[in-house]
Amino acid sequence: MTPSTVDQLGSINSQILQYVEVLFALLGVLLLAFITLKIILPRIFDMRAPDRGPIQVLARYPLEPRRTLYLVEAASEVFLIATGESGVTYLAAVPPEKAAEAMAASREKVADQKNFRSVLAWFEKGGQRS
Repeated sequence: MTPSTVDQLGSINSQILQYVEVLFALLGVLLLAFITLKIILPRIFDMRAPDRGPIQVLARYPLEPRRTLYLVEAASEVFLIATGESGVTYLAAVPPEKAAEAMAASREKVADQKNFRSVLAWFEKGGQRS
C-alpha cells in the first residue's frame, strides 16, 4: 500500500469513529432529557398524578370549542355545571341515582357503537351484511 492509501483508510476510520461518537452523544442527551422530564421535574415541582379526592368529574360534554357541560361529584352530591367564556355556571343538582343511571346508559351506548375495526372488516368483506 502506498502512504496515501494508508492515510485515506485512517481518515475513513476516523470519520466512522466520529459518527459513532456523535450517535452516543445524541443517545446520552436523549436519555438525560427523558430522565429529566420523567423523574427530576415531577419531584422538583411536586407534579404527581391527582389522587381521587372529594371532587371528581364524572362526565364531560363539549358543546362548542369553549363551552362545556360537566357532571361533577362533590361530597357525595352530583352537580351539572357549565363552563364558557364568562366562567363557571351552576345549572342543577342531579340525584346520584339518576347520574349513575345516565352514566351506565352512556357506557352501554358507546359499547354498542361500531368501532373502526368492525367498519374496516365490513369494507374488507365487500360491504356484505353478516
